[in-house]
Amino acid sequence: MFQKSAQKNDKVKLKKSLNFPLLLFYSTGTILGLGIYVLMGKIVGEAGTLAPFSFLVAFFIAIFSAFSYSELSARIPKSGGAVNYVDAAFHRDWFSQIIGWLLVTSAIISTATVLNGYVGYVHVFANIPAWIIISAMILILSGVAAWGITQSAATITGITIIELIGIFLVIILGAENLTQLPARLSEFVPSWDFGVWKGIFVGAFLCFFTFIGFEDVVNVAEESKNPQKDMPKAIIGSLVILTVLYIIVSVVSILGLSASELKSSTAPLADVLAKKNSSYPLIISAIGLIAVINGVMVQIVMNSRVLYGMARKRLAPKIFARLNPKTRTPVVAIGFSGLIILVLALLFDLESLAKATNYILLLVFTAVNLSLWVIKKRQPKVKGVRTYPIFVPIIGFFSSLAILLFQIYSGFFG
Repeated sequence: MFQKSAQKNDKVKLKKSLNFPLLLFYSTGTILGLGIYVLMGKIVGEAGTLAPFSFLVAFFIAIFSAFSYSELSARIPKSGGAVNYVDAAFHRDWFSQIIGWLLVTSAIISTATVLNGYVGYVHVFANIPAWIIISAMILILSGVAAWGITQSAATITGITIIELIGIFLVIILGAENLTQLPARLSEFVPSWDFGVWKGIFVGAFLCFFTFIGFEDVVNVAEESKNPQKDMPKAIIGSLVILTVLYIIVSVVSILGLSASELKSSTAPLADVLAKKNSSYPLIISAIGLIAVINGVMVQIVMNSRVLYGMARKRLAPKIFARLNPKTRTPVVAIGFSGLIILVLALLFDLESLAKATNYILLLVFTAVNLSLWVIKKRQPKVKGVRTYPIFVPIIGFFSSLAILLFQIYSGFFG
């Protein structure tokens, strides 16, 4: 009986149901839900009025890796993302396994990060203990993720629209702050002083967290209808759209509150609007709550697909490859992810978790760019796949490595 059950489970495949609009909203929602609502204050605390430059530096680092992920997701449209890319480039199980577990760890830590930020927005409405808030969200969102990819993607799309409305509300309601820009423009222009640029780069390291998420969408490539065509457009499109919005929001925030006020805020975008009208913080906090839900939701889906992809390659326990025959989702992997996220979210603070995520993902980005570099030397072109010049993964490799080493240096030598 067990053998028949195992054989039946082996025949169950992930459902191909994601089109381009769903992928674009999925990628946008992942990136947006993971940082801007909870980390804006911390970024301004590091970079001051030069935070917009930090966003530009982070974008430069992310965009080359995004191009690499775009091409690789079209070349190798399989669940597991970076695990498959490293495996295709180097054919070393131990290396693929390390990358896979780094991905799993980063997803778990980043989700714990935004859950910490979620608590701050809940407290605008009610002083509920953090452990109750975090536990309830993990249980509910893990349940939705186990329900099915179509339901998960539809939920993510709906929430992403609400998130974008929130960002536009911050820009529109805080637009009056922009009238100060001509008089304060010099504050937004960096000098050539090393200390100034050090602050920009340290800020960029935190900004980088607000860009992560585009690498998550590749993990549902196996569930998309046309990954070769749709995946690259969804990744690059979402990154460009959000970079523009991030820079505008950062300028509005800086003109509205001091760096110290933003740094100490647990709900920074709500506090930016508090000076305009007492009801505005409630609106943006409600949207912030929804935004963070989206980030957690996508990370749970992503993490379960990485575990599923690794298990199929025998790089993780086989139980993680088990799919529910009815929902066609990796329920064991989802349950495991939710449990570990819960523990970390209750034990560590927001900024520490965000920095830990960045260290791990920069290592993964370095490996992914190196993988495409190797693969392109072996096979420059693939029929039906849009390819980019080889300098793209080369720049992606060195820029990811450079900011990683810079942050390690800053951490040890101040």
